[in-house]
Amino acid sequence: MIFPGVMRALPAAQTNVASNEYKKVTEMLLRKDGPGVIAIPQPSHAWLSGQMARAWGNEHFAAPVPHDEVCLAAEQHDIGWLSWEETPLLDTETGLPQEFFKVPPKIHIALWREGVRRARAFGRYPALLVSLHADTIYARYFDFAKTSPENAEAVRAFLDEQHRFQARIVASLRAEPESGSQASSEAIERNRLLIAALDWISLEICWGVKKETSIPGVPTVGEQTVELSLHPRGDGHQLILHPWPFQGESLAVRAEGKRLHGRFSTQEELLRALDAAEPVRVTATLHREFP
Repeated sequence: MIFPGVMRALPAAQTNVASNEYKKVTEMLLRKDGPGVIAIPQPSHAWLSGQMARAWGNEHFAAPVPHDEVCLAAEQHDIGWLSWEETPLLDTETGLPQEFFKVPPKIHIALWREGVRRARAFGRYPALLVSLHADTIYARYFDFAKTSPENAEAVRAFLDEQHRFQARIVASLRAEPESGSQASSEAIERNRLLIAALDWISLEICWGVKKETSIPGVPTVGEQTVELSLHPRGDGHQLILHPWPFQGESLAVRAEGKRLHGRFSTQEELLRALDAAEPVRVTATLHREFP
């Protein structure tokens, strides 16, 4: 527990892990594209999250409050990966950019710590939400039972550090009349869950939605949460999201990646390929329902 009412346990569906320390995801998201892949940087995926955050809210789903700060946090939640994404490491087993679950915990911790540090340049509230999202990620993906004692200790120390940071920021926000209500336990928890849901939806869109996908623990109004269902139609670029959390009847979103052909044998070969790769716009349109 960080402070009363914040960082409740995640839904069971969010805490499953694979047989390694991390559930299998990639730092540079890899979307299958015929015989090749489209490599989408984490910050571009986060930009997609920000697009959805700005359209979030209707009679059944509360709009983000404070709006600009929450939308900014959604858009920048992976800001710590900026330097890493400039020179992603090669996985010599696959010949593609290294998968996230193979990144050593100490490096991963350093990336999240850097993300929180960079987010502080935008303000306290975005930094708080980026820090809380690190909590969400470790709760969702990291398996303390399947890692070394050294790695487990490093992760726990990092989370303790973040919890102290979060407590200081919350106390600071609550001390000011302008931000006091926005820093209540309920408001912060709702925003943490919203960032987590936007992150999840964005990841699914970037990977390519091939079958019905469920997103649990999505905040509605007050302290209520629901499970969203994401359904692909046709070529997978048209998606139904139910229940509908956005303004309007549909929402077009996009990210950008690079098309990679084949596999690579050296780090230098991978970086040259990424530098020369064709830019690709990854798009999807979310619908309340199809006409």
